[in-house]
Amino acid sequence: MNQETPALKDRLSVRLGLFLGCMMLVGMVGLWLLISSGVTGGALWVGGLGIALLGFLLGLRLGHRLLRPVHEIDTHAARLLEGWRRKEKTTEDDELGSLRQALDYITAYPRTWVQELESERTKGASILDNMTEGVIALDGQGYVILMNPAARRILDVAQDRGEKHTLLEVVRDRGLADWVEMCQALDTSEPCKREIESYSPSPRIIEVNAMPMPLSSERRGFLLVLHDITELRRLEKVRAEFVANVSHELRTPLTAIKGYLETVLDETRLESVTHRRFLEIANSHAERMGRLIDDLLNLSDIETGKVVLDPTSISLEGFVRDVSAMFEKDAAKKNVKLVNRVPPDLGVQADRDRLSQILVNLVDNAVKYTPQGGTVSFLAVKTDTHQVRITVQDTGQGIPPNDLPRITERFYRVEKARSRVEGGTGLGLAIVKHLVQLHGGALHIESEYGKGTTIEFLLPAVQLQPAC
Repeated sequence: MNQETPALKDRLSVRLGLFLGCMMLVGMVGLWLLISSGVTGGALWVGGLGIALLGFLLGLRLGHRLLRPVHEIDTHAARLLEGWRRKEKTTEDDELGSLRQALDYITAYPRTWVQELESERTKGASILDNMTEGVIALDGQGYVILMNPAARRILDVAQDRGEKHTLLEVVRDRGLADWVEMCQALDTSEPCKREIESYSPSPRIIEVNAMPMPLSSERRGFLLVLHDITELRRLEKVRAEFVANVSHELRTPLTAIKGYLETVLDETRLESVTHRRFLEIANSHAERMGRLIDDLLNLSDIETGKVVLDPTSISLEGFVRDVSAMFEKDAAKKNVKLVNRVPPDLGVQADRDRLSQILVNLVDNAVKYTPQGGTVSFLAVKTDTHQVRITVQDTGQGIPPNDLPRITERFYRVEKARSRVEGGTGLGLAIVKHLVQLHGGALHIESEYGKGTTIEFLLPAVQLQPAC
């Protein structure tokens, strides 16, 4: 422990040996007085000193044996006190001083540690109790180990029901429990997301984020974070219905205007070339407004749930080939290559018309914004989650990093003037995103400005039937 003083075992062993040696020496002196008449003085002293030395050695050996456990305790105490002594100085230097210090440390350190743990637990509990998001923690067997008040309020769970029960016993929702079980079975660290509808005590829409949570080095639990998005979805529905109503009201007068313009343009006799040019410009803007209204109504129908899917098994390679054929003339004008790299054995479960709408929007953008001599490629691969990842990749001008997060918003354009010249409405990618979500998939966009854009989306995979 301390390099400047002898070890506790050695000091106590020496002192115990000296004590026993002294006792033996006193005994020999008493013996010499009793038998002095029969033994010479020199021999008696030599014998007494020999016996005293023997007693000292025996006492030293006995002390070593007796104090070995004390030495081991002292060694462990030294390790405990190594860091503590830097902070706490002591003047005790007797044989058991360091041992007393170690015992004081052993008594004080757990108390301090428990106080710190209690403080951290109180802070964590306070944060969870005051969160507006619901939090549910599950162990590896699917039992609830924690549920904060917000989760109880969102799911209408009583205070006496929750911990030490399975998720199904707590929430009484088979769909949610099965989905969480499926997420737990996935060997991935990526979070899962889903929206569920709850009708007790009132209709609600809840966004659930599920992600793995390490409980220890060998155990893995699961964490659910709940957001009540009922009001958000209600406002989105109000907005979609407003847009749909306005679009319907605009469609009738616009159809009349366009009809009159086409009738006038069909006249062979016009007063001047300038009049015809003005009428052609008005007609082109009427056509653009018509496309915009159609896209608005289409997007509104998707958001309000009016679009009902009719999923069928589709051979992806042939479907992509048919869609790319629609753009061969436009691509040839710009010398843009359309490359189909989709494997012939991949199939998806999707609505044929809506999948065509998705690919048409993506390819139309890719061909428009790819310069002369560029390439638009189609790729597809099956994932571990029984889905197909479809990719449309171009070598176009790309999207600036600041614009990328907002590119799927309605009416958002990277280059507004150029987009209008190209005839875009700013709703294409918004429609694509909603249609992909309607199929249960997700849209992902990556782009490097000046080098190109890659758009990926997931659709359910299906086993294709062999051709007869």
